[in-house]
Amino acid sequence: MNFNRVYAIILRHIYLTSHQLERFFDVIISPVLVLILWGFLATYVQGLQSQTLAAYLLGGMILWVIFEKVSTDIGINFMFDIWDRNVINVLASPITFLEYLTGLITISFIKILVALTSMGLMAGIFYNFQLSSLGFNLVLFWINLFVFAMAFGIFNISLILRYGHIVGPLTWILPFFVQPFAAVFYPISVLPPVFQKIAFFIPISHVFEGMRYTMRTGRFDINSFWTAVLLNAVYLTASIILFAFILKKVIRNGRLVKLV
Repeated sequence: MNFNRVYAIILRHIYLTSHQLERFFDVIISPVLVLILWGFLATYVQGLQSQTLAAYLLGGMILWVIFEKVSTDIGINFMFDIWDRNVINVLASPITFLEYLTGLITISFIKILVALTSMGLMAGIFYNFQLSSLGFNLVLFWINLFVFAMAFGIFNISLILRYGHIVGPLTWILPFFVQPFAAVFYPISVLPPVFQKIAFFIPISHVFEGMRYTMRTGRFDINSFWTAVLLNAVYLTASIILFAFILKKVIRNGRLVKLV
């Protein structure tokens, strides 16, 4: 892998983000607006119930944004290259698809760091919620979220490669099909038994359960952490295998040039 070419992909998307309003909005404005919305709801709930419940909502919302933004951003950046008719130009260069994909994942990582920083500041200033209250556990939660989001993003690109840009909207729709089972704002125990079984196989549901456990007890839920790690390993491996299989197939069939 040539990291200079990976850096070129990252630099390109940084320039595009700073000059295109829709990309800038997605990185900076959108997460802040979501935080404001849920922050006011959490403030209202805090007046009705307890400060702990409000923290659950804010913490769940912030961690959900990490997953949702990364999982959609990887596919959306790929779609932007399709809409700009730039995919063939990129792939006609010496860059490999692995380097290109690494660049997309890295730029998503950078964007979510910016979004997480802005949300953390807003939550601390306006809602007295400190991300640091989760301690080092936040890093472990964040890593699990990012890995599953990365697997999700690779899966999205695989779908686009296989079926073309007609399935592009699924890039930002699919994560919300996961949300009801992910226990973002409520424990898995409130779900019907069938949904609980589905939730068990979703890594981020264990992340959100672990977050609430840490807030409630001050201790780290090691069982939820390792369950999420094992599930993430399975999904990430499966997504990479699927991506490699589909990429090889579309190249052999000549479907890659039909993306544009």
